[in-house]
Amino acid sequence: MLYGRQAEQAAIERLLAEARAGRGGALTISGDPGVGKSALLDFAAGCAHDATVLRTNGLQSESELPYAGLHQLLRPLLSRVGDLPEAQAAAVRAAFGLMPLRPTDRLQVVLGALTLLSEAANERPVGCLVDDLQWLDRPSVDALSLLARRIQDESVLLLMATRPSDVASLPGVAELRLLGLDAQASGELLADQHPELSQEVAERIVRETGGNPLALSELPGALSESQQAGVDPLVGPLPLPECILQHYAKQLARIEEPTRQLLLALAADDAGDLAAALRVVRPLGIGIEALDSALAGGLVRTEETIAGPRAAFRHPLLRAAVYRSASLSRRLAIHRALADALDPELEPDRRAWQLAAAAVGPDEVAADELERSGLRALQRGAPSSAAVALEKAARLTSAVETRARRLVAAAGAANRAGHPVRAEALADEAEQVAGSVVTQARIRHLRAAIAFDSGEPGTAYRWLTTDLQQVSAEDPELAAVMLVDAAKNAWFSNDPGRAAEASQALAAVVLPPHSRRASLVRTVLKLTDQLELLTGTGSHAQPQRHEAEEVPSAEQEPLELVLRAVASIATADDVAGSEAAEAAVQRCRSAGRLDLLVLALQVLATVDVLVGRHQFARANAAEGLELANALGLTNRTCHFQVLLAWLDAVAGRAESCRELATAALGHAEARKIAPTVAFGRWALSLLDLGLGRPAETLDQTRPFVNGSAEHPLVMIMRTPDLVEAAARLGRTDELKDELEQLSAWAASSGLARARALDARCRALVADDADEAGGLYAEALALHDEADHTGQSRPFDRARTQLLYGEWLRRQRRRAEARSPLRAALNTFEQLRAEPWIRRAESERRAAGSTRRPGVTGPRTELTPQEVQVARLARGGASNREIGAQLFLSPRTVGYHLQNVFRKLGIRSRIELAQTEDEILVRND
Repeated sequence: MLYGRQAEQAAIERLLAEARAGRGGALTISGDPGVGKSALLDFAAGCAHDATVLRTNGLQSESELPYAGLHQLLRPLLSRVGDLPEAQAAAVRAAFGLMPLRPTDRLQVVLGALTLLSEAANERPVGCLVDDLQWLDRPSVDALSLLARRIQDESVLLLMATRPSDVASLPGVAELRLLGLDAQASGELLADQHPELSQEVAERIVRETGGNPLALSELPGALSESQQAGVDPLVGPLPLPECILQHYAKQLARIEEPTRQLLLALAADDAGDLAAALRVVRPLGIGIEALDSALAGGLVRTEETIAGPRAAFRHPLLRAAVYRSASLSRRLAIHRALADALDPELEPDRRAWQLAAAAVGPDEVAADELERSGLRALQRGAPSSAAVALEKAARLTSAVETRARRLVAAAGAANRAGHPVRAEALADEAEQVAGSVVTQARIRHLRAAIAFDSGEPGTAYRWLTTDLQQVSAEDPELAAVMLVDAAKNAWFSNDPGRAAEASQALAAVVLPPHSRRASLVRTVLKLTDQLELLTGTGSHAQPQRHEAEEVPSAEQEPLELVLRAVASIATADDVAGSEAAEAAVQRCRSAGRLDLLVLALQVLATVDVLVGRHQFARANAAEGLELANALGLTNRTCHFQVLLAWLDAVAGRAESCRELATAALGHAEARKIAPTVAFGRWALSLLDLGLGRPAETLDQTRPFVNGSAEHPLVMIMRTPDLVEAAARLGRTDELKDELEQLSAWAASSGLARARALDARCRALVADDADEAGGLYAEALALHDEADHTGQSRPFDRARTQLLYGEWLRRQRRRAEARSPLRAALNTFEQLRAEPWIRRAESERRAAGSTRRPGVTGPRTELTPQEVQVARLARGGASNREIGAQLFLSPRTVGYHLQNVFRKLGIRSRIELAQTEDEILVRND
């Protein structure tokens, strides 16, 4: 019976009702030990009589075993794993130890879990109940956190009980904070369970326990009869929870020695493995009958599972009392015996941790086992567990260099798990003892990786280029990877000189034959050459193109494809950039490479912005932002924010644009992330230009044009905006250098789209009317040429048409002005570029045209996620395949598709396949 929890019970009943209606939800119940969290989970299980109830309990002994908690939760559904898409099924089986190890991405595991829950929820609602989350292994906690964000459209309820200090591990999940019972409910509990208490003693227990239900139930049993009756005074404060531990210790003292020995074996490995515990005590002549008195006394309970009978203590404090009542030597002996009792082939990870618990100093056997356990955790996509295992292995290692190597590995795993602060601390410790050049280099490489994702990229260059000759001699592949990162970080820090320096050093590295790094090195060298062209630090000759290398191939790594896309952006080669970026995203989705998927989505969204696929850019940026937030990649997060700010600037959403740009710039400027700073400033200046504020456009951006925070690539792309603003104010002389750089870039690229922008800008600053008219005509002809070569950028073309129409009207050639103005208006309406629509419409009226209706056809109003679903569905992907790529359940994909059909006014995938891109992106 629950006392005083009516409000909490009502909240759980509401969530269950929502889940039955197809609206899933998640709730964390937090509170101190004994406050009643487990009782509320039991209440939820009792209410969910019409649902599939799945339960898991965090076990301290399994907190280092990756996915142990998730495995326990999903065990009743594992018969369905064979029905999952291949990648998900393989990831789930590998994570749960149901097949030989293979490299596994954690999001594929989560997606497999989501699909299992979704399929089960198609039959009846599903209630997932998680107790003692604070003892759950970290990969399972991360999986539950991601699941909580994906079940809104499922008939699934996720209830998790944990300590208040662990609530932060579930960001964004609603919290129900459980406090002690009030005086009335506490009194009712004591009156029902301990009627022998005097009124005065009962009131003191209520007061000093703070209404903790466990303490209220157990504490009276620790008092003598005379103390319960109030005859003997209770001197001093009641020691909690020590008093409860003492109470349990008194109970244990009354049981027989064989039972205590068996309970100690269970307490030393709270996985509840009864068979292993019996193997430990069997040499002492103790059998299963020793458990009878513990069961009779309610100290433990047993349950049948697929893996065999399990035993669990009534409460974690009872387990602690059993463990603490034994001597240190006895506890160490039990851990060693448990390690010997566990099968090294079937349960190597549990055995490794038992060996570690039995160690009293350096122990190479335990350290080796733990290192192997950590490597297995990495393969299963559980870097958090790997970090813990590798760190413990280092602590048990006596050889200094081996300890340093294991600390570096632990730091790398911690960083992959999204814990850069812990990674830095481990790297600091490793640096103090590392002696070899290679180990020191790995430490610096790790620091640079942390800086790139969540720190200051510019600080990484020194770490990546120190002692490179020695590193190259001992480990040329490590040297090559570090120099690749050095070039990348130098570019992100807007330091082309260092990028060229790193590239030269990279070219000198002699890789072993058939090195898997060779193709990546060639790509980076080519990228650096192209960026030198752009910045003017290298030759202005047209770079040689190797067509065979330009086409994305199945052998290329996702990172290589990402870098090819970046190189294409630098030379305004839209076709190559789109192909490489799309291929990188597809490759990352198929392989489940989340870290690289975020980077690939960043590049693809940037390409989409530049080529005018604004709604696709918004969809990719929104997806990337969610993933970057989930993975803690703060530098990637702020870049997605500035991309969305730029799109809001085009759409005239001033408040949202400024909010996103300001948030991102605060982070990016502090860390000197040049491309993000430049894109954010570009978004703000474009917003002012679109809103008819040319002075603010120039005044806001002038400090960044030649300043260290500007990035040359974006500066060139933004130059047409600055020239347009300056032309309106008669201040074009101020941009002489920028115009020259734009002309040099356009000429070196050889691309019609680039030369069209250059011609438009020269037309704006031309003094002679004939010259200006000729340059506008040249710009439009170049836009036509770009159309034929797949390099068209609709937003740029429409702005050229708008400026030409405005110029024609000012030249009193109103009839000629109407055609380019009409074309510009059509494009702006397709892009939903509201400020530009208003400006083009105003110019058309001034040119003598009457107002025309807007673009005909459906206003789709697709959300970014609906756009992603629609694009994949048009390509023939099934709901399951779409879900696998977008990390959604098939049920959620179906929900989005129904919305797409309704908004587009169609009824089938066949009709969707016939829908043009421009209909999908004709969006608010």
